[in-house]
Amino acid sequence: MQELEDEVEAIDAIFPGSTKVEAEGILSLSIPNHEDLTIQLAVPQKYPDEKPSLVQVVIHSSKYLDASYLEKNVSEILDSVYVPGDVVLFELIGELQQFLDHLDENHNEEMKKAAALKELDLEMRTLELKEAARTVLNNTAKVEQDESRIQTTSLTSNKQSLKNSSPAPEDYTAGWIKSDPVVDRGSTFIAFAREVHSVEEARDLLASLLCDRKIARSAHNMNTWRIKGDNGVSYQDCDDDGETAAGLRMLHLLTVCLKITISLLHDFTNFRLWMFGT
Repeated sequence: MQELEDEVEAIDAIFPGSTKVEAEGILSLSIPNHEDLTIQLAVPQKYPDEKPSLVQVVIHSSKYLDASYLEKNVSEILDSVYVPGDVVLFELIGELQQFLDHLDENHNEEMKKAAALKELDLEMRTLELKEAARTVLNNTAKVEQDESRIQTTSLTSNKQSLKNSSPAPEDYTAGWIKSDPVVDRGSTFIAFAREVHSVEEARDLLASLLCDRKIARSAHNMNTWRIKGDNGVSYQDCDDDGETAAGLRMLHLLTVCLKITISLLHDFTNFRLWMFGT
């Protein structure tokens, strides 16, 4: 396999450390600027007259979660660049680098859109809360003025009527799956989980759940979500909210469970709600 040895030597001269012989006939490729994954190929004895085949894609970080999607595309790229009798590794590395660059660009763009939507949603909800507070203050002042002109018996009747006609408070946890409380070392944990289908829906549901007074008073509101798009690319995000590595651990649970979920983790000063996807 002199041609393979010459090709590997030339590649290492251009991209040092990008190739490694794992065993006889098994070669690992590290793609420049994408060292968080490794491509393992089985190289036949008659290479380059026979085409190498993909063994596996080894992922070294949480950046890429869908190994099957990567393996499918790597195999298709290998098929497209191979010409019987011609060495293919250098061209394969170049094509894989372009593919991964494009994949990262799409992922980063989606994360930027999600962050912008989150910021806009928070601004809108802040304005809504300010307007609601202003309305409450105005209504309270008007009620106090009216009450000062009413006799005691009439005032009591009006208060009771107002109480009976008031709408029921909104339940911001409606539609969420809620676990039973779990007590551990003086802290109490409660989990909420819900299925979502887009980044925008995840942000909206998280913001709505945080309108619950008990949840909003927690010392830490940790959340994580993972969504698989129509093109097969997975999008994910997590927020520790001051609880070191908590969001990342929850994201790992979502990855292991292989479900599209949304989850929150709330940690009160003396009352914690641990919310995660199942």
